[in-house]
Amino acid sequence: MSALLIPALALFAGFVVLSLSADRLIASAATLARHFNVSLVFIGMTVVAFGTSAPELLVSAVAALNGAEGLSVGNGIGSNIINVGLVLGACALMTPLMVHRRFVRREFPILVAAMILCAVLMANGELAGWDGAVLLLGLMVYVGYLARSVKNGDAEPEELEFLSISKGRALVESLLMLALLLASSQLMVWGAVELARAAGISELVIGLTVIAFGTSLPELAAALAGVRRGMHDIAFATVIGSNIFNLLGVIAFPALLGDGLQLPAEVIQRDLPAMGLLTAAMGAMFLMANTPSAESSGGNNLVLHRRGGVVLLILFVAYLWQLGTAMAV
Repeated sequence: MSALLIPALALFAGFVVLSLSADRLIASAATLARHFNVSLVFIGMTVVAFGTSAPELLVSAVAALNGAEGLSVGNGIGSNIINVGLVLGACALMTPLMVHRRFVRREFPILVAAMILCAVLMANGELAGWDGAVLLLGLMVYVGYLARSVKNGDAEPEELEFLSISKGRALVESLLMLALLLASSQLMVWGAVELARAAGISELVIGLTVIAFGTSLPELAAALAGVRRGMHDIAFATVIGSNIFNLLGVIAFPALLGDGLQLPAEVIQRDLPAMGLLTAAMGAMFLMANTPSAESSGGNNLVLHRRGGVVLLILFVAYLWQLGTAMAV
């Protein structure tokens, strides 16, 4: 019992630091965007989304170098499933998410294209070094696209709160909060892994659940903080940007660092389809929204209603039930 006390305390301490640092990260990143007259969406798609995906990259790379291939790929795919099913589902359950129509229709196809590319390369049951290079090239193209798509003068709602701090301090605080976010997530992952190993859970399932959930906590915390502050676009951008980074970067680096990744059959038969189903459900509920709120700038926003959040959460729970059933066999 005493051996489990330290991992349990690590989980609790990590969660506290994670929650506090995520809220401050959103505020400082928004303030930084305002100082540079840069779109909040761009900040969400780059600084927040890519930064909060760093735990997935670190864990997957280390796992691949140590021969834990199931954990490595499970972390990347599992994080995407959690980001859509749990993170967006929980955000929509808090309040209907109003995201600019142009942003959804521009960025969502990129996520779908990245997912299709990843699935095609995985179809033969492995990811060779050149497959990882292709994915990494796709990530470089995507980053270049983001850099060209920066637009000035994006409108922010008047009720948003910004910090009364200088540009330099906003930058320092953003980097510091991001570092705390990553450190606290790693602390939580360590505690969760120690507890999971004591329960005798398989490597792939640990990657898909415990590790994926732990490394997705920064996205969850950042997205919920964004929703609390009324920044629906940055919450959505964090999830979309993180998922694209997971597909093109988190899964690519382990393939490049090792001798390629041998994929468990369950990844092709169960986990990739689950990721595709959740992503398709999210896109359908956004793109088919036909009852934009009166506050949605003349109908320029698409809405993920609370019932949509419930659907995503139900699909996520169904996936967890499928994992539990497989473990019991």
